[in-house]
Amino acid sequence: MGNYSWLTLSEMIHQGNLDGIEARRLVKKFGELLSPRNFGDIVKYPAPVADLLTSFISLHRQGRSIEDLKNLLIMTRRKIRGDYQARRSNLLAELQQESATLRKDLESVINSGSRMQEALRSIAHLMTRFDSLLVNMLDQQKERSALRVEGSLKTFQSESADQ
Repeated sequence: MGNYSWLTLSEMIHQGNLDGIEARRLVKKFGELLSPRNFGDIVKYPAPVADLLTSFISLHRQGRSIEDLKNLLIMTRRKIRGDYQARRSNLLAELQQESATLRKDLESVINSGSRMQEALRSIAHLMTRFDSLLVNMLDQQKERSALRVEGSLKTFQSESADQ
């Protein structure tokens, strides 16, 4: 059973304001159909069984036989199992679809990451070339400055010599 809380028969009787004698008789008749579990020496039932017992006591008072109630319980359990299987199948299909979507999204992210890495490599290459060009420009500017200074110095020397 799922994540139910578990109740003793006394707790179910108290929770559902049930007739203790009738509840005990029904529990004794239905036995294992109510999914009891042993917790040490204490037998407990899933909490929804309290509501089920309330319904069964009401139906029994309306003239339904124990056999009718037993058949109703068996049919209800089959329906619950069928519904559970259908929900489980639907959830599985949804999970598979979601997984496929996530896989596609992940592939897209990976592809985008690869393209970004390639773009970053290209940018790094361009920056290296830019740095190289900048160094060349600075070297050329230094040479021109040196030539200007040298030219100015020669002009100055030549003017000084002429005077």
